[in-house]
Amino acid sequence: MKRLLFFGALLLCNSAFAQHKGQVYLDGNGNKKIDSQEVGLPGVVVSDGYEVVQTDAKGQFSIPTNPDARFLFVTVPSGYKSSTTHYLKIDHKQEVFDFGMVKDESQRPDFLRFIQVTDTETPLYGSWIDNIRNYAQHQEASLIMHTGDICYEPGMQFHARQVNSDLMGRSTYYTVGNHDLVKGEYGEKLFEDLFGPVYYSFNAGPVHFVVTPMPSGDYAPRYTQDQVISWLKKDLALKEKDKPLIFINHDLIVGKDFIMKGKTQSIDLRQYNLKAYLYGHWHNNYVFGQSSDVLVISTNAPNKGGIDHSVGQFMVIDVDKNGVRQVAPKYPNLNDHIELIYPKNSDICLIENKKLNISANIYDSEREVASVKAILFDGKGKWTEVCEMSQASDWNWRGTAAVSSDVKRDFELILEVNYKDGHQALKKSQFKAQASPEANLRLSWSTNIGANIWKVSPLVQGNRVFVATIDDSGSEKGKIAALAKADGQVLWEFKTKNSVKQKLRYSDGVVLATDVGGVVYALNETDGKLIWSKALSGGKLPAYVTAGVVRDGYYYTGAGNYLSALRVVDGELLWQNKDWNGGEGMPGEMLATADHLITGANWNALFVHDRKTGQLRWKKNDDGVRFRSSGASADDNGLYVAGLNGLFLLNEKSGQVIRKRIYEDDFKVMAAPLLSGNQLIMPSSLGGVKSYDKNTFEERWVFETGEALIYTSSYTTPDLHKLVGTVESGVVQQGQKLFFGASDGYLYVLNLEGKLLDKVNVGAPILAETALDDRHVYIADFAGNVYCFSVKD
Repeated sequence: MKRLLFFGALLLCNSAFAQHKGQVYLDGNGNKKIDSQEVGLPGVVVSDGYEVVQTDAKGQFSIPTNPDARFLFVTVPSGYKSSTTHYLKIDHKQEVFDFGMVKDESQRPDFLRFIQVTDTETPLYGSWIDNIRNYAQHQEASLIMHTGDICYEPGMQFHARQVNSDLMGRSTYYTVGNHDLVKGEYGEKLFEDLFGPVYYSFNAGPVHFVVTPMPSGDYAPRYTQDQVISWLKKDLALKEKDKPLIFINHDLIVGKDFIMKGKTQSIDLRQYNLKAYLYGHWHNNYVFGQSSDVLVISTNAPNKGGIDHSVGQFMVIDVDKNGVRQVAPKYPNLNDHIELIYPKNSDICLIENKKLNISANIYDSEREVASVKAILFDGKGKWTEVCEMSQASDWNWRGTAAVSSDVKRDFELILEVNYKDGHQALKKSQFKAQASPEANLRLSWSTNIGANIWKVSPLVQGNRVFVATIDDSGSEKGKIAALAKADGQVLWEFKTKNSVKQKLRYSDGVVLATDVGGVVYALNETDGKLIWSKALSGGKLPAYVTAGVVRDGYYYTGAGNYLSALRVVDGELLWQNKDWNGGEGMPGEMLATADHLITGANWNALFVHDRKTGQLRWKKNDDGVRFRSSGASADDNGLYVAGLNGLFLLNEKSGQVIRKRIYEDDFKVMAAPLLSGNQLIMPSSLGGVKSYDKNTFEERWVFETGEALIYTSSYTTPDLHKLVGTVESGVVQQGQKLFFGASDGYLYVLNLEGKLLDKVNVGAPILAETALDDRHVYIADFAGNVYCFSVKD
């Protein structure tokens, strides 16, 4: 018995002193093994997820064995990439674990460009993959960071095969999302089998990256927050003090203090020179923290529209030793997209003082535009003028060319687009000097305000037109602007803290808006001076995207427990909702009737409140109505609402269903139904605009639009749908004509039977409703252009 005890003690002793050993070496020839002439790399960090060590002068390391550890992984040093992977699965029969490094020529010691991708959730190959790969190569991005929800077993298997470092041509890293914790021996088992450890670090350029997993998800993980934090403290203790830290997780798991907490452990990330926090999860585009030293960056998936109808995109992030230098969203599926906006056949009025005004919307998903030239020829092919155009926004380029005052001849114009990688594209257009007599629309003026416009319709009041922009890059481009109604001249601008994504409102000389951080602004219409402001939500997630409404001197805005009624003159609070919370952004608009306020939250319900007291009267969340993209419309019969794929007439007082009809249509759009006579006209996310009999909900006519240029409607994707004819803009009626813009970049004019009367291609998506004023129609496109068209009688 004593002998058995002795041998048992000996085994325990040997286990306690057992070590995993290996070397981190420069794999000069890239053959993934140590050759005699290849040297080790000193000072490289190696970990098993519990202990953290550094290699010695010869690149060698030794780390105590831990029965709970499943990987050894290396913190890839700046200027290098792994010749195989940054991790090795621990096999206790294996004696040596070596990590090969090769020089990464795409990195610079003082600058790094990388790409953030998130929430792709697909087993399907799409053009977004080609766009990201090609952008990285054309624009010198050094790595790709996927911030989670890859998603479920099919998605993870697909990404491991098709979106990896070898095929993407850049180091490609992955993060565990809540839907990446799947059924198995433990939640992260499949992720580990495909992508390696769920928490790790690496260096690139001047930056130290830390990747951490979701604390929980669909299935329970084996790791704990305390375990992750314990490792993180050891990892960051070896980081160079002044090296910027970028923290990666699938969700925003810290508060404004940036302290990561477990049950017993915590760590203040700011103590380690934290400069950026990247996450996904919410399927929205929201960048904030510009006023502090930490930029918080959330992006939507590149392959589909967001839950709150955020644009599908991938994020390009530039960093240097001081932190984030620039953030730029890139929209997939567009290659050499070049559209001349004017001059066109009906735009000859844009010749002023012998100058021809030229505007074009130009975009490419894989390249940055370096310069644009407009080359003008007369009707006989004779060269007359070359115009060097200037960039007005990320899509729009503008310039002027000298022409004769005699404008009776025809013209030909060639747009020469030169990209930064040396690629060139040409687009030829012809136009006549005389306006077409059949044209219903004729351009009066156009102004670009320098940033993208989402769902903010031009607000026409008196002699001014008010608009607002989004800022999905944290570049302080968010603003509210006033333009002169006569010629589009910018009269004043007011900088907002965050993006303004929904309609502005007006009441007695006051322009009202709420940004995505829940900040309300009340501005003087004459000079844009701030009258009052309120921070309703404190910037908490999800981002605020619902259009408020004004009635009887009160501005109704906010969502969940900060849904509020504010007095227009001074911002005094009448009431604030206490009856419901949760869900995500409803990007439609509220409706205020005589007695009620109708609003909603996506993935939650349609809510009807007493307008004067704020008390919740009723809610509806069945039959697909819980998917709140659009708002409601009302008449004496009740409330007309579109659900996921159904139309409903509800009793305004009780919520009782008076009539419903479920279709195969997809009504996940931001537009509310238009009630026109006995028609209900409803845009859709896949099939253009559809008309239904208001009394029976029977389909009357369909008007199909073209393929969307960008993808906004929730989960719509070109990878799955043959045609994505999305119309986010509500249909607006004037007399016997219907007006709306579409995601294909066209402004449409129909008659009441759905027949096309006219259309104008502006070359950028139109998400916001048109505004009608007398004989003019005003639109705003995603490129930041505001247009005024005169309308034929």
